[in-house]
Parts: sequence; structure tokens; C-alpha cells
Amino acid sequence: MARNLRRAGWVVELLDEVDSTNARAMGKPQPWALVAAHLQTSGRGRLTRSWQAPAGSAVTMSMTLPLPADGATWGWAPLFVGDAVRGALVDVLGDKGVGRVGTKWPNDLLVRDPDGTWRKVGGILCQMTRSADGTPLVVAGVGLNVSQEREELPVETATSLRCAGYDIGREAVIEAVAARVMASAVTWGRASGHEVAALRKRMRDHCLTIGADVDIHTPDGAVHRRCATGIDDEGRLEAVPLGEQADSPNRMAYSVADIVHARLHRSDDLRTGQ
Repeated sequence: MARNLRRAGWVVELLDEVDSTNARAMGKPQPWALVAAHLQTSGRGRLTRSWQAPAGSAVTMSMTLPLPADGATWGWAPLFVGDAVRGALVDVLGDKGVGRVGTKWPNDLLVRDPDGTWRKVGGILCQMTRSADGTPLVVAGVGLNVSQEREELPVETATSLRCAGYDIGREAVIEAVAARVMASAVTWGRASGHEVAALRKRMRDHCLTIGADVDIHTPDGAVHRRCATGIDDEGRLEAVPLGEQADSPNRMAYSVADIVHARLHRSDDLRTGQ
């Protein structure tokens, strides 16, 4: 695996154990660096939530990507990376993965379990930094549950590829994720208007949040039931009160910083992602 990743252009560090692959990558950031570990002891997700899995049961990796010159698109980092990881899962799952993998705004990966319920299989954590020469970078951490059994998962709403019915090895997933993320980052870095628009469209097409009823938990402790209608060009979630049209004057746009949780109200009633 390491040889294949290096041939693809990654600077690779494969570890038996690490506290956090993101922390490792942030310690000495350089473009196209990839850190992966067999066991991550202090992994975390958004808002410092912990993320842990038994040794060898999950993909725990971080990729350091150059950011495009146009800073206006930087807020899309977790969305672009998340959709690239979704595409990688479809690649490794083949025909069985079509219509069974999607994203949840802003940074979750979902798969449809055999009972038809969409559950979280992984997540993305993006952190902005700079290289020694001042080049702006983003460290994109990816955690994916691969071979855990149901009792090894932290919550009922989580799943693993094995629990969803897929027998896939970690190395195949890592290589597919690295390939898809690099391709998206190169396209994003070119900052061509139509290419970035295509990345945005693809992400929106596979985001299961759009069209779903969402419970939006804000930092003040309030919970707002809304219908998610889209994602704007700044990467914010657009939502309206239930029963109102997408162009309602009451439409709100929520940034990641505005929201503690964006919980899908009915995970069993989502449209199918392709």
C-alpha cells in the first residue's frame, strides 16, 4: 500500500499507533502528506468530540492538501473532502454501493444498513494551517468504521462497512480515499469556475441532508426544526421552517460555526444517494 500511495504522489507515514493523525500532520505540515495509523488513541471529530475504534478496525488517516488561491472557497473543504470519500466508498463497494452511500452536512458519511436505515459510518475533520514557507494548507482527517461488529460501535446511529454487509479491507479503502481526495483537491486547486461549480454540484447531488427535515441545535441550546433546502456557494446549510417554500423570506443560512448538531429527523425516510 505505501508503495502505491507514494507512486501516486503522497508523502506517506504509516504508523502502528498514534494519538491523532491530524495532530501528527499538523505538527509538520507539508503538501500532499498522508498519515495513517492502525490505532488512534485520541482521535477527535468536530467540536472536540472523541472518536475511537479498536485497533485495525477502522480507517484513521489525515491528508494535508494545498488550498486554492481563492480563499472564498476554503469553507467548502469538509464538503469537498466528504464527497470525495463518498465516491471512494462507492468505488470500493462497486455496484453494491450505488445508492447506499451519502453525506450529511457538514462532515458525516452515511451508509444504508440492510434494514434500510441510514447510519453514520465515518466523518471528516478539517483544520487549516500553513507550511513552513507560509503556503496555506488544510489537514483533512478521515475516520471510517470498517470491520467493527455492532457491539463495538459507540452509538446506535453508527454503523461499519461490515455491519452494512460489506467485507472490505482497510488498505483498499485507504488507497481509494487517497486517490479520490487528491483528484478533488487538484481540481479545486485549479480554481476554474466551471470545475469548482461541478464539484459543488456533485456534492449537493449526494448530500442526504438536502430535502430532509433537520433538527438544528445552536450553541445557545435551542433546537430548531427546519427543512434543509440547499447548500449555498459559501458552503452554508440553507433551511426554512417546515411547510414553507425554498425561497421563503424566512430562509436561514447556517455556517458550521453556527451549529452544534444538524440531526436528520428521520434517517429512514431519506432520498437515495447515487
